[in-house]
Amino acid sequence: MQKERELSRVATEQAAEAWETFNGTEEASASEHREFGEWMRRSPEHVEAYLRIARTMNTLHSQNVRWPDTSAEVLVREAREYTDRRVTSLREESQAEPRSSPQRSARVALTFAFAASILAAIAAAWFVLMSPQTFETRFGEQRFVRLDDGSGVTLNTASKIEVNFGKDHRVVHLTKGEALFDVSHDTARPFDVHSGKTVLRALGTRFDVDVRPARTTITVLEGVVSLAQDTNEASSQVAATPLHASDRVVIDSSGPGTVEHGVRLDEVTAWTQQKLVFKGRPLGEVAEEFNRYNRERIVIESPALRSQEITGVFKANDPASFLAFLSNLPGVKVRDDGKLGHIVTLDEATGSRP
Repeated sequence: MQKERELSRVATEQAAEAWETFNGTEEASASEHREFGEWMRRSPEHVEAYLRIARTMNTLHSQNVRWPDTSAEVLVREAREYTDRRVTSLREESQAEPRSSPQRSARVALTFAFAASILAAIAAAWFVLMSPQTFETRFGEQRFVRLDDGSGVTLNTASKIEVNFGKDHRVVHLTKGEALFDVSHDTARPFDVHSGKTVLRALGTRFDVDVRPARTTITVLEGVVSLAQDTNEASSQVAATPLHASDRVVIDSSGPGTVEHGVRLDEVTAWTQQKLVFKGRPLGEVAEEFNRYNRERIVIESPALRSQEITGVFKANDPASFLAFLSNLPGVKVRDDGKLGHIVTLDEATGSRP
């Protein structure tokens, strides 16, 4: 039998305090209802902690329980979807802070009446908690998600993952965009990330997967990741390639390329700090990176200028700094296209040397 998952001490204490303080003895205000609902929805762990306390106190058959009309299925689904997360808008100068924990006090604003609906949904709770999840970011957003197993995923702009955890497996499909995975170690449940025909397996490690239209780039920051191509054959995992810390591989239509060793990891994760770091990168690729994060698109029309390489650090949400850099190059002209975009051209006679 699988060992029962341990709950954090904080969640257990908060649930016990809620039960002891508001055991159906007082009327609760609307604000207290909202605060308790916020705490319950914040994490599936809170739901489980309260259920355990309720069973311990033998209250499932209490004559004093008042059952509200709140849908238990809806509440549990919201708890499942409301995992700890941080959403950052790259169009804002200030970075959004993680949601703070509920304030603990002698009289926590929790109400037993609202919690009664949770007690009626024990069976539904576990069904919902095991259902697949979807997390995504819109254009110009970044988001951190804490998964049920303790793993963390940071999603870059316009990215999407589908999560399906079972008792003997953990599967994540990265359907678009980029994600930084910080995998919680669990030898009994391998952690597989699928992207197209690529399958990455990790037990406890940290790695970045960047999906583009023509290629997918995989970089390992910590630990070891097993790379395989999903051919729908039982032997597809036999020829898996191990990737170690500071390894990077690019996969295109022809398959995985040569593994690159000794990659600068600070450059790989710069996007999590809303920075773009370039070392010897063609200006065309630099412009495409800015276009990932900003609606003010930059188009470099001159092939000669697109191929010229630069080294520098820019803010992802500040294309004006890159345009100013370009406009200072000899022979380069920047003009508005009338559609919130910018056209960059080069006077071939003058030339340019970034």
